Amino acid sequence: MSPTLIGILLVELAAAIEGFGQIFLKKSTLEQVRRPVWLASGMAVFAVQAVVYTGALKFLDVSTAFALGTLSFVSVALLSKWLLREPVTISRWVGVGLIMAGASLIVVSA
Repeated sequence: MSPTLIGILLVELAAAIEGFGQIFLKKSTLEQVRRPVWLASGMAVFAVQAVVYTGALKFLDVSTAFALGTLSFVSVALLSKWLLREPVTISRWVGVGLIMAGASLIVVSA
């Protein structure tokens, strides 16, 4: 496996992890009784995300890694629809598709 591919996979993992962190923080606003648990979980997940993303920077240029980090928007849209049952509008799905197309262009040139 090439170093570039390792970096790309780490950024994708960091984007997925960030999505879960966002979901946990949202849950902390919805469930007052368990708020401290959700808040602490969200902060812990963001710490893990930072470590994974930093690992990706070892293999990728920061401009590439940062641009691929926009995949976190995709992760949040999918997870909020799945876990929180939030509505995702057609225009947001179009935006998700455009982000994925842009990330694909970046991966091809990485």
